Amino acid sequence: MTERLKRPRIPFSGVQFPLFAAKRDGWWPCELHGAAFPAGLLPRLERAWACNPKARRKDRLPTWALTELLLELEPQLLAVSTDLRAGSWLRAVQPLADTTVVALALEAWVCGYVAPHQSDIPWGEVIAEALELQWKPTQPNLLEHGVRPNGTAEPSEAAYKMLATFLAASWVDQGRRLGGRDTDQGSSWIMGPASSSGDRSVFLWPPTRLTRSGEQGYGTHYLRFNVVTLPHDQRLLLRVVPHVARMAATQPAYIPRRSQYEPATATLLLYAPNGVLRGTERDTLLRAPVTVTGVKDEMRWTWKPGLPQILSRLPSPDLFPLPDQVRKDPARFASPSEAGDDQAPKPRVFLQHSTGYNYFKNDEDGDGGARETGGHPTGTGFQPIDHLTVFESLAPVLEEHHILPVAPAAEVKPTSRRLPKKRTKQGVEYPIELWHATPRTADAVHLVLTQILGLKHITSDDGDGLVSCYRGEEFSVRLRLAKPGLLLSGWPRATDSDPDKRRRARQAALETRAQLWQDAFPPQERPVGCLIELEGPGYYKAARLEDPKQPLKNALPSRCNRLVQVIKPVNRDPNPDAKSTALHPFEDTAVRRQDIERISAALLDLLRQLGRLPALPPLFGTAPLEVSALWLAHAGPHFVPMLLRMRTNGTATGQLVPSQNHPVEPEIPLERFPAALAEGRGKVKRTDQETLARFLRGALAEDDTHDRLFIARAATLRNKGIWPWLSNQHITADALVWPGISLTDPEAVPVPRTPASLPGLRIVRINDDNDELPHGFGIGPAPEAAEPVADVKDASDRQDRTESDLGAAHGQGAVGSGVSGAAGGDTAESVAVLPELPYGWGRFSGVARWNDRGYLAINPRPATTQLPKGVSKVSGPGNDSKNGQNPTSLHIHASFLQDGDDPDQLALYVQTLRRFHAHTDKATRLPMILHLGKLMEEYIP
Repeated sequence: MTERLKRPRIPFSGVQFPLFAAKRDGWWPCELHGAAFPAGLLPRLERAWACNPKARRKDRLPTWALTELLLELEPQLLAVSTDLRAGSWLRAVQPLADTTVVALALEAWVCGYVAPHQSDIPWGEVIAEALELQWKPTQPNLLEHGVRPNGTAEPSEAAYKMLATFLAASWVDQGRRLGGRDTDQGSSWIMGPASSSGDRSVFLWPPTRLTRSGEQGYGTHYLRFNVVTLPHDQRLLLRVVPHVARMAATQPAYIPRRSQYEPATATLLLYAPNGVLRGTERDTLLRAPVTVTGVKDEMRWTWKPGLPQILSRLPSPDLFPLPDQVRKDPARFASPSEAGDDQAPKPRVFLQHSTGYNYFKNDEDGDGGARETGGHPTGTGFQPIDHLTVFESLAPVLEEHHILPVAPAAEVKPTSRRLPKKRTKQGVEYPIELWHATPRTADAVHLVLTQILGLKHITSDDGDGLVSCYRGEEFSVRLRLAKPGLLLSGWPRATDSDPDKRRRARQAALETRAQLWQDAFPPQERPVGCLIELEGPGYYKAARLEDPKQPLKNALPSRCNRLVQVIKPVNRDPNPDAKSTALHPFEDTAVRRQDIERISAALLDLLRQLGRLPALPPLFGTAPLEVSALWLAHAGPHFVPMLLRMRTNGTATGQLVPSQNHPVEPEIPLERFPAALAEGRGKVKRTDQETLARFLRGALAEDDTHDRLFIARAATLRNKGIWPWLSNQHITADALVWPGISLTDPEAVPVPRTPASLPGLRIVRINDDNDELPHGFGIGPAPEAAEPVADVKDASDRQDRTESDLGAAHGQGAVGSGVSGAAGGDTAESVAVLPELPYGWGRFSGVARWNDRGYLAINPRPATTQLPKGVSKVSGPGNDSKNGQNPTSLHIHASFLQDGDDPDQLALYVQTLRRFHAHTDKATRLPMILHLGKLMEEYIP
């Protein structure tokens, strides 16, 4: 044993959210130039868009695409408005001497988005003739903001769109430092890509190359500045959040699709000293999106639509490499030192890593001809010490610009820290089928049912031993082993060159396979859970086969009355000598612990689908009330609104929007909801706001009088005119405006509804947008001198409310962490130590009061987070491979309450619902009722 310092427990006096607020009378003038959109060009574009057969909104040009193109290609632009009638369409510090990039971006936008059907028109000539930008000088105040009628800050356009960029530029130009690894020789901060939302980042440069167990990659940190508002807060708020940037060093083998309606995409970051286009600009990263097709060596990259015709005509087209060249050799384009000075590409190009990416570990085939793949060695997330260090380091810098730290918030303390007891339906038997091929999977399922869930195995109740019963005090499971054989294999992909023929061939193959499933497994009277063994998506792509996973989820619920849970086969031996305990055998069996964990999670989730849900806990110490929510799923050009209700008797139901094919949509038990979704029911065109608003208004049950709570998710419902009242600038406590009613139309003055006119109704708005919300940490008085005690492994992680030993916390990690030198620089062995904080600090979970109706809630730290809270990732690269944990908050707004309701108790209740699950012990980002809606999306075809 070794000696370490024992830190006394810190009583938290408040919750510090790393936010800054501009002084009310703050003044930060800046010299800018603005130019309006060419007036003569706009009417012609609107006429072309109005006759575009693929245009969804004839009255709204797709200006978002033009904004993205300009910000991706022209570093001198500070802001681009999506309103082409705005007084200042473009904003820059100096007028653009060369408008070539603007002209090319306009031409690509018109030809690709606005008028692809008018290919006979020489749009390049039309734009060149009309493009005469008239630049006018302006001097806006970057801190200017007003106050909305509901008491919420109203940032000016300059504050919202440009304050973050000026702060980022000031940080870079003045050579600011956090005091950690950015003090290394050769390290500096550079500007990150511009954003249409107004946020801006600074990247610590150059990135560091890491190696871990054969995985290779580059990693660095960046600070993201963005302006935010919170309801009823009159201050102009600023977030400055550290993030981890991960970039590829080896050839990618797999990049997942994020939507079944769009192809896979990836992002390249382009960097050249002194600017990318002209050689006279500030060091800046540009973002360049690419479209991805195929996997492994058959993967291909192309620029996103609109970029190819622009890049080939830029003043320096050689600066932009072909995307597929970067794919084949990311390290050559990322590091000049690895490519050789004479052959170094300019600018340097990095593939930005994202969750789900896989890479080849080496350049040569393995023993069996297959190349081993792996992930990225850089860990995600930061630590409390990192977030608070950034906060304290920025405070004096931002004060120079009249921006001050926000004071700590007060915790709302519950009467008990324990969750209410979770009560599920008693005596229910859940039918489950195991569609398996490997014997060890069946063994793992048996172990989970008996050892993890505590059920008693009853002897098989049929002659062939294919059905077994497992009984417990609360519920039972009837398990049937099924052997579908080749019915679970993939089938050849359609290869016809004609897209329509290929689509029809694929649909015919799907229908044939679905009919085979239905014939082999006819529907049962009640839903049956199916635990199905399948390989991962990469296996089917490499074999040029269709992945049966999604077809199974689309076909089995509606055709066979079966709910689907897919697992990978259990086919690897445990290793009792492995460093990771997850690879050890589970209780001396032939199954690894991590396999038991994932089979356990799959079985519990399948039971959740079959209706094993906890009854709602009471609110205000009285009987439970009904809780409902609307989950708005996306399905290509459609929305799928799902109204979910949890009744006071413990039943859960779902309801869809009526359609022409299904004019009546009653409430149905939640276990039968996937079948309705799989049939394609409940879809509404995105532009049909009237239907969405009418359905949402019905969900509020204005004619009812019983106690009920509606949880509204602002991230989806406040947009596109669905329910404008939910937006920060409009929401007013206890003054409800119905969905679908505009609050910006001067001719329409809505009459708000009061709680007295809607008895029993409560509404809570939640906002889970990570880009708008701060992290939170408990703070208290500085601890007294520590006493030495014997060291115990991970002891510092067992007590969250202790002050870390900063001398050890800022160390460089364990020996053999595999950190190599920075890309293109010297070996990055930082010995910098972050400055000690003047107060005690620790992880916090619970609810903090922001104002009378607004709260910020933070979930407990996940059990998988094992890194002690004081281990810094900002101080040096030695801890880059470790995973931190960012305590992201959820904003809870008690929007509509009945007389006598306590908003504190309502906020605590919503926070409780984030942890009130029967299928998992992990707290979820959303409350239970909305989390159930999110999980339903997998059944939407």
